[in-house]
Amino acid sequence: MVELLERSRRVPLSLAIEASGQDAGGHVFDESTRTVNISGRGVCFESNRRLAVGAELTLTIQLPEGLRKRFGDRPVYKARAVICRVEQFEGQQFSRIGARFVGEAKA
Repeated sequence: MVELLERSRRVPLSLAIEASGQDAGGHVFDESTRTVNISGRGVCFESNRRLAVGAELTLTIQLPEGLRKRFGDRPVYKARAVICRVEQFEGQQFSRIGARFVGEAKA
């Protein structure tokens, strides 16, 4: 995503994303959701899982056609990420997860 956006500027962008890893209880999960915003350093997305700061994730992000050429015409960008923020909202079943990209994941 570094090639896509400025490193620190967050862009509100709703993209299909698949997040996988371990939840706060140590259970392996795979969740389909959408991004809230994205930058060259990371992504914010909503999750129905209880996730912990410091947890490692694999994120599979569906790229719209207009962004694909920046990624070798791939329709999907797969990244490794670490959770750096969890925002919980009173009365809501979901949390907002802030995750920092740490590298590209193996396809």
